[in-house]
Amino acid sequence: MDDSVVVVLVAAAAGIIVLVFAVRLWQRWRWSAYLSRRRRELRKQQREIDARQQEIERLAGRIVSTSSTTTIAGFEIVRQIEAVFADGHPSQSKAVEALKALAAEKGANALINLGSARLPSGRCVAQGDAVVVRPVAERRNGSLAEGLNETG
Repeated sequence: MDDSVVVVLVAAAAGIIVLVFAVRLWQRWRWSAYLSRRRRELRKQQREIDARQQEIERLAGRIVSTSSTTTIAGFEIVRQIEAVFADGHPSQSKAVEALKALAAEKGANALINLGSARLPSGRCVAQGDAVVVRPVAERRNGSLAEGLNETG
């Protein structure tokens, strides 16, 4: 074999090796940039999820009482708003908490006919009737005070 052919073959092999190395570096750089963007997106989504969870907890705190029956002991139902449903939650307690938040968003301060179940898929659902209630004692005290004012 001629020396010039060997030199050309070695130079070509070295060029291919350098090219493969450069392509690998470029791929690694692109993958790193993709992962960086993905991490930013995930952090943003997590912040949004955390904010929504805090909002659910805040709204659920507005519900003063719940009942699995049509009445709530110690409270008088003033107005029934509507039936509410929450589905696709990982646990029954999360489904009920989401249901409370949904009821509070609609203007309720209590839930009656509350029920929850686990679906065959493993997800949980909750349903109930959103209502506005007031303590029975508050009504009695108000009526008593009104009666005293009228007579005295």
